[in-house]
Amino acid sequence: MVTGLTALFVWLKGRNAERDPASSAMVVSPEGAAARPVVLVDVRTLDEYRTGHKEGALNIPADEVEQLAPRLLPDKNAVIMLYCRTGKRADKALEALRKMGYSHVENLHRFEM
Repeated sequence: MVTGLTALFVWLKGRNAERDPASSAMVVSPEGAAARPVVLVDVRTLDEYRTGHKEGALNIPADEVEQLAPRLLPDKNAVIMLYCRTGKRADKALEALRKMGYSHVENLHRFEM
């Protein structure tokens, strides 16, 4: 997963994806030959996002996930990495996305050291 995240950040470098439908990097899992798209999503408010965000992150506020995800995250098989300030809103968004049928959603805060 760390290798995948590195590939994601390199691929998304310089991209401004505030409210564009998600583009994605491709990550090949060592367990299998299939590549899956990876999307980085900032679930903070739009005002927080505008004050600074990880390069290439798409902004979908946690309280708008159910409304915006179908349009902005059309691939339910993509690896979706969520983040916010503390991880709490990312957990809320993670649960909402899983209920909507997204199969590979993670809270990026769980990978930080």
